[in-house]
Amino acid sequence: MINLRYHIVSLTAVFLAIGIGLTLGSTFLDRATVENLNGQLENLETRLGDRDEQIEVLEDELAEAEALQSALDEQGAGLLAGRLEAVPVVVMASAGVDDADVDGAVESLQAAGADVLGEWWLTERFLLADEADIDDLAAVLEEPSGDPARLRRLVIDRLGREVQTSQRRDAAVDAATEDASEEGDATGAPAGDADDVGGEEGDAETPSEGVDVGGTVPDPPGDPDDASGDDEVDGTEDPTDPLLAQALVDAGFLVFEPVSEGQDELTLPDGVRVVLVGGSPTLPDDVFVQPFVDRLTEGVDVPIRTVVTSALGDGAAVSEAVAAIRSDEELRSMVSTVDRLDHFQGWMATVLAVEDLASSTVGHYGLGEGASALLPPLQDP
Repeated sequence: MINLRYHIVSLTAVFLAIGIGLTLGSTFLDRATVENLNGQLENLETRLGDRDEQIEVLEDELAEAEALQSALDEQGAGLLAGRLEAVPVVVMASAGVDDADVDGAVESLQAAGADVLGEWWLTERFLLADEADIDDLAAVLEEPSGDPARLRRLVIDRLGREVQTSQRRDAAVDAATEDASEEGDATGAPAGDADDVGGEEGDAETPSEGVDVGGTVPDPPGDPDDASGDDEVDGTEDPTDPLLAQALVDAGFLVFEPVSEGQDELTLPDGVRVVLVGGSPTLPDDVFVQPFVDRLTEGVDVPIRTVVTSALGDGAAVSEAVAAIRSDEELRSMVSTVDRLDHFQGWMATVLAVEDLASSTVGHYGLGEGASALLPPLQDP
């Protein structure tokens, strides 16, 4: 029979068990757990201390690298003096690329002695996104068609022809000089510089990276949709007067920015080199830059006197145009590329790549995919 005494004994046993449990838990069992936790905490503190030391070392190395990079960006251009003495260069860039990157490249080219003939900015009007852009471009080209694809194809063809014609004239001078040198050897007259690179027409080798090659540069073709070729340049116009380019400036498709005093108009002298800058988020490379490269390489069997690069801002990857050239075996052997223009290494690589154009040496420089070296090999200036 359950009575009050039974309840009192039961309750006493329960409280006694709770007390014994608390006593054991706060002495033997809790002590082991605390010791284990303390051991883990000490281990973590040691590891964190080692990691802090590693972070401090890396921060010091990063600060030194940034200081060196800053010094190179500010003063490195002086290392390039005389490498491009009086060489004419036009910098063409898509609107939307990093302005500071382009300006750094221009300053480096000027420090090397190049005659930089201004910056030609390709505007978003080339997207032909509205009727006004289409109508204005058709007017510039004197073209009745209102088809955006055809208009863009025509303007790339004709502007490419102006550039290619100027570059071709310089190549023709080089070939004539070498022919005269060879003729001098045959007659016993003094020969030209043995380091001059050229070749008789039709005596071309397949271009390759880092190899000096000679070859033929035919007359630029006419309108891609005109089989008659009536639009071919006949040589009666002033080769330094890029009529279409100026018309595109007047219509707002190109923006001309002079980089030195006295530059008030566009010019394309014989032998002009072109630095073509892509990577714009607002004017994709496949709209203008890539087709323009294809046009410059059309109908030639020697490397073109153009360097393609990217200006995407600090730390960004290479542009689509650079990646496309490097992934195409034929273009890769015809067009030099530089990863990026965000630091002095890119500016220096651009200057040296432009210098190498005189000997038709092709290379791909930087640390990105498809690059063959960080910088071109240094030549005697």
